[in-house]
Amino acid sequence: MSLSLSELPGALKRLNRQRNRYLHEQKRRIRLVLSAMLLRSANKHEKIPQAPQRVVFPFVNLGIGDAVCHTGLWRKLKDLGYRVQIIAETRSEVFFKGLDCVDDVFIVDVNHIDRLEKIDSDIVISMYSWMQRKELLEIKLLSRINYSYAISIGGWLKRPYHITLDLADNFHITDPQKQLLAALGHPCNTLRYWLNPLSFSDAFIKNCLQKYAKKPLIVLSPFASVSERTMTRQQIFDLIAKLQHSVDCNIFITGEKHQLATLDHTSANVFICAFDSLWHTISLVNKADLVISVETAIVHVACALNKKLVSIFYSTNINYNDVLQSNTVFKPIGENVRQIIVNRTTLPFDTDKVLQASLATLAAADRLAVDPAGSGNCSSEPLEPATVADS
Repeated sequence: MSLSLSELPGALKRLNRQRNRYLHEQKRRIRLVLSAMLLRSANKHEKIPQAPQRVVFPFVNLGIGDAVCHTGLWRKLKDLGYRVQIIAETRSEVFFKGLDCVDDVFIVDVNHIDRLEKIDSDIVISMYSWMQRKELLEIKLLSRINYSYAISIGGWLKRPYHITLDLADNFHITDPQKQLLAALGHPCNTLRYWLNPLSFSDAFIKNCLQKYAKKPLIVLSPFASVSERTMTRQQIFDLIAKLQHSVDCNIFITGEKHQLATLDHTSANVFICAFDSLWHTISLVNKADLVISVETAIVHVACALNKKLVSIFYSTNINYNDVLQSNTVFKPIGENVRQIIVNRTTLPFDTDKVLQASLATLAAADRLAVDPAGSGNCSSEPLEPATVADS
């Protein structure tokens, strides 16, 4: 195919990117092989021939949303009689220890994996070997576990694993979990996420919401860990104004402390939720009539609690694979979910589209009060009692 002079620079850039990705992948594979040299080679199995026992999941360098997406699996295993063990980092320790479907939590510093004391378990499961940037961590953690069997989900390196479960080109995050259950001898057709809010956070939120119980409660989560998935300040206030013009409601905005600090001028019936625990946010979401969230943990929390949800997903590919899209792999699940996909070019963020999806989702709520003539031009009111943000 011939190229014009104007097309040549773009073609050269694409070739350079492809070359860099190829070199990066070869270096990654070399590091994987070197790290796995001290691990024993595993005999291949189709299923694990064992009764229920201890099963450990390395779950590091991952977000809370990733963890929520696996709670249904852990709940299922616990109900089947397994002892569920998690290897996690300090930043997610409180969340994992609050899950009633997890028995043991082992804390590791990913920068010093060699300092992790040996963990005794029967089956180790590497759920994120399919993600290139996670596979090396999974291999390193294998060396710190005394196990009988090892299972990986996807991934290039197969030598240390007794079972390697292959994935389709595009899949939902629950699909490999169902494959895993089948490999353990427990076929399962459907999986739902599982969260049980804690009593201390429920009591706190119940006290906070006593005077706001007469209007629909909307939880807005506009902040993500990366800027591409985060709503701009203008989009936040534009959406709030449109919601308040259409619905007589209370809006509770969640996020981390430094993110919430950018919202200094909100309107009446809009509350900044600077909580000192993610579990407070989970309890708040559990009380919501509607959750509106960008692609972050709150999306999956809402799914676990079966809440009415409008999720805004920024379309990105995984492993440099145009087929493997995050908006499909981590697509929210449930009967009350609407997903809006945005990108930088053909699908820009549109507050009107989010508004219409929100109103349509709210329409089934028992306490809906629509007021097209409503106004939201008043001063802000804080959520009391105020606490430190860490949601």
